[in-house]
Formats: sequence, structure tokens, C-alpha cells
Amino acid sequence: MPHTHILGAGVIGLSTAYYLTEAGHRVTVVDRGPATHEGTSHGNAGMIVPSHIVPMAAPGVIRRGLRWMLDPSSPFYIRPRLDWDLIQWLWAFQRSATAQHVDQSMPVLFALHEKSKALYQAFAKTPGFDFGFGEVGLLMLYKSAHQAKEEAVLAKQAAAVGMRAELLDLAGVQRLEPELDLDVLGGVYFPGDAHLYPNVFLRQLKQHLEGQGVAFVHDLNVTGLIAEDDRVRAMTTPQGDLAVDELVVAAGSWSSALLKTIGVRLLLQDGKGYSITLAGPPVGPRIPTILTESKVAVTPMGQDLRIGGTLEISGLSPKLNRRRVRAIVDSVPRYFRNVEVPYNEQTPVWTGYRPCSPDGLPYIGRPDGWRNVSVGTGHGMMGLSLGPVTGHLLTELIGGRVPSLGLEAFRVGR
Repeated sequence: MPHTHILGAGVIGLSTAYYLTEAGHRVTVVDRGPATHEGTSHGNAGMIVPSHIVPMAAPGVIRRGLRWMLDPSSPFYIRPRLDWDLIQWLWAFQRSATAQHVDQSMPVLFALHEKSKALYQAFAKTPGFDFGFGEVGLLMLYKSAHQAKEEAVLAKQAAAVGMRAELLDLAGVQRLEPELDLDVLGGVYFPGDAHLYPNVFLRQLKQHLEGQGVAFVHDLNVTGLIAEDDRVRAMTTPQGDLAVDELVVAAGSWSSALLKTIGVRLLLQDGKGYSITLAGPPVGPRIPTILTESKVAVTPMGQDLRIGGTLEISGLSPKLNRRRVRAIVDSVPRYFRNVEVPYNEQTPVWTGYRPCSPDGLPYIGRPDGWRNVSVGTGHGMMGLSLGPVTGHLLTELIGGRVPSLGLEAFRVGR
């Protein structure tokens, strides 16, 4: 078996390491952050979402996004700048935002999520794993008649691919969440969704991998790749070149710049998000919830409650936008009158860069013409949900097997 190096210690990279190790491969995971760093995969909403079958590139998104860009506290923002990669990404996004693209994407995204949920179910039954996995579904709550119509369309689309979706009025939502003082018109309930505590899952997964002999190299900034014919033979770092036999690029929003050094074009933009985790609040939702008008996710995680949102494409800017954080916090009591979210300038806020493709579908597979390079990135806000299935599919490819799911929709270089 070749020695496989994986760039990125997020959920995609660690899942790939897990399945490769199970298949007998020797694996080293390389990450730019320190061993104590908890990156993008750790602070997200922790949702496993077969319900998320509509890609981000959909009709109406551009019009809504342009309106949101005028509001500094809106859930979506693109920092204006002269950047050729951003211009190309926006052009490709605009071309992808069609009804035909949505219709073609829904069944493949549903299959991908369902397979990943099954793999999470297997993790939850594995000794050494106890990461708050729950299968109580997902609530999409709305306050306005306009949003109610949009969610009803989503429920119909879900039914078309074989997913259960229940339209609920206020009384129906209240029966599911009897402890909440609700201020909503209603919601859509997806009983097939699940959730977990991502921080706990990733720590346990890393501990398991270390016990299986997987090597971890932290604090190593890989700046480029060195190619010879149709193979990558080394990674360049400030400490010198690092030889590779087989390479998996799962470096999130940094993947595009790395692949560009060997001429592989990958349209990718960062989608920065924010979250706050409340420790043991007195009351909160039992079921993971999305506040649809605000585009805010609220997830119970053990005794804690995580609240997150915003998609900010800002060129990997480290700047913390407190107005957007305040908008996330302020949205919660507008739906749940009796849920308080304490917040001030000293409140710890997580930020992470979610790698977004222009058509809203991940990149999974080998770039054309390369024999020893595989890519797993571009999952946007679905990275955690699709982590295990991405690692499983990449392991099948690296092992020379026919992938258990079709990968044409996720082809690198499309």
C-alpha cells in the first residue's frame, strides 16, 4: 500500500484517514494549524442534513444576495474587491443558479447525505465514540407568509426525492417543542435529519486515528506542490520539501491555491461563518432548528446550545464583524421568546472558513490527468454532514475500486 498524505485535519481529512486506515493504508495527516487548533469543522452547527437538497446556486439567490449586501448585518455578504478568482466564481455561480441545476442536483445531494448519515450511525455504534449523535430531525421555522411559501416549495421538493417533510402550523411546532415560547407562523419538520457535537466527534476521531498509527504533522504550512509528469512527488514547506506517494487535498478554503501550483483550476471561495456556544442554558430547543428568515442555526449539543450563521465571502479576512454576530444573537429571541443569548464584546466567538464551490456542490475525486492526487473540498455549509461519505468515496478511488456513488456531479474541474 502507498503512503498517503492528507492535507487538512478537518472532518473531510480525518474521515478520509479513517477509511484509508481501515483499508490498510499508511496515512499521515498534515495541517497548517497547531495541534490545539479547532478549525472550521469544530465550530459549525453540527447538523446532518439530508434535507439540504437544494444547492446554494439556485434561482433568486443572486437577487436576494444583492439586496443583503446593502445591509452590514445581513446573513450574506461579499466583500467587494478586484480579484480575478472572485470574478470567475461569481460568473460561474450566476450560470449555475438555474431551475435545471437544482433539479439535477437534488437527487445526488440527497443520496450523498443519506450515505453519510448511515456512516455516522456506524460511528455512533463504534467503541470509543460518544459524540452526542441524535436523530430527532430538523425544524425550519418561519415568521412570515412569504417564507412559509418558500418552505412549502422545499417540502414538495423533498417529497419528490423520497424524503419525509411535514408542514406544521404554530400548534404543530409547539407540540414538538413544548418548553419554548414560540413566536412563529409555523415550520417544516424533517424527521430524517440528525445532529452531533462536532468538537467531541473530531477529538474522538483523531484519538482513534492516533491509536491506529496515523501520524499527524501540525503547524506545517504547505505552500505548493511539485509535480513530475502526471504525479505529485512532493509538497513544498518552509522546512523543506516533503515527498509523497499518494496525496489527498482536503485543505478547505486553502485547497484552490495549493492545486493552482500544479495547474489544477478549482473555483473556490471562503464562506466565513460565526457561532457562539452557550454552556448549559436553562431552556432551549430540543430539535435542531433553522430560523429561516435570519438564516441562523440553533443546535442542542449535549447540555450546550450552539447558535451560528452568516456566509461572508471576504478573501479569508480574519476580521471579526461584530454587527453580524449581534444580528445572529438578536434573531434567537424573535423566534424563541424565552431563550436568552448573553452576549458582549468579551463573549467567545468562533469563526471558520467554509469552502464554497460556485454551483453549491462539493469537489470529490481525482483531477483529470493526475494519477496520485485526490480532492475533497467545496462542501460549503455541508462539510460536517458530508464528511464521512467524502472520505469513504475517496478511499474507494484511491484503492482502485468503483465508487459506491456516482461522482460525475462532483467532478474536479467541472
